[in-house]
Amino acid sequence: MVSVDKAVPKSDVLVDSSEVNVGATIEHERFGIGQITALEGDANNRKATVEFQNAGMKQLLLKFARFKIIDEQ
Repeated sequence: MVSVDKAVPKSDVLVDSSEVNVGATIEHERFGIGQITALEGDANNRKATVEFQNAGMKQLLLKFARFKIIDEQ
């Protein structure tokens, strides 16, 4: 099941969507560790499809998602 994370922004863990690349490994506050498999949309409404180790495939709206980049590709 694919979901869009629309959580309330938390400034200390928001990442500029232009810094995110396909193949990057991220750590999401709720879903844990995952790898970005696809990006879509413009800068203001960019979405990332992420395959999480324990939570499966999720789609995150980057302007609201709470995560940090662990390993850039």
